[in-house]
Amino acid sequence: MKIQKIYTALSVLILFNMIYGPLVRATDSGLACPDWPLCNGQFVPTWTFHIFMEVGHRYYSGILGILIFAALIFVLKNKEHRKNYAIPATLSLIFLISQVTLGALTVTKLLHPTTVNLHLINAVLLLTTCLTIALQAKEEGKSVFHAKPEARLLFVLILAFVLYQLFLGGKVSSHYAGLACPDFPTCFGEWIPKMHGTIRFQMEHRIFGYITALLILGTTAYSIFRLEDTKVKFYLKAASYLIILQILVGALNVLYQLPKLLTGFHTLNGVFVFTACYIASFHQFRKSETGSEKVDYHA
Repeated sequence: MKIQKIYTALSVLILFNMIYGPLVRATDSGLACPDWPLCNGQFVPTWTFHIFMEVGHRYYSGILGILIFAALIFVLKNKEHRKNYAIPATLSLIFLISQVTLGALTVTKLLHPTTVNLHLINAVLLLTTCLTIALQAKEEGKSVFHAKPEARLLFVLILAFVLYQLFLGGKVSSHYAGLACPDFPTCFGEWIPKMHGTIRFQMEHRIFGYITALLILGTTAYSIFRLEDTKVKFYLKAASYLIILQILVGALNVLYQLPKLLTGFHTLNGVFVFTACYIASFHQFRKSETGSEKVDYHA
């Protein structure tokens, strides 16, 4: 379907922007332009590397915003699309407006940690609305297993934990706490150091990351033995592989002192973990309209 292709493309573009943003921060380009929406009072400023990173991110985000708004108009103009997708499409516009607002505040508030963190979480929510439409369009009319009610709490917990872990990662970045502990898995040789200053942000992120990883791995094991929908199992397995990779990348970030590309990938992979968990949850919660016959993921 055309609507599926549109919102799949938008989801990919948002994912790309979610590595571009962290790279702006990792290269210390976040305040290359001290004003907003112009840069040093100019629409096309004198280029330096830092200005290129910051303004390029603004231009890309602006084009992406226009595409999201155009997609909403496309949904609202079609009666069938309006019936099926009006709510998530409208939410995408709301999150887009708040994302632009938070982007402006990030500059005018001089990279205040709260606005930086909210900017990241809001981007994840914007991605979720577009991804929801793409998934709904792809699965429309297909038969699925009815979700097991007793398993639903696990999926709610996974989404909440991964989203909060992304927030904690944002706190580490916005408080420049990435190297508060120069070693891994210990912190200055201690497993439980004193929780003060930037060390607290770093250790909260690590400890909650381990808990989140155990929750994802445990739910994946549960799905293998207790659930029947092959799509749920597939995406939970993907989330398990990604969370293991996330811990490895986090360790390398510390040991190699925050290489810029690796730092950006760490944020992007965290979003991949959330995306895999969200798609698994989508299929687990989706109600069948045509029966409960088994669906083969590879069909």
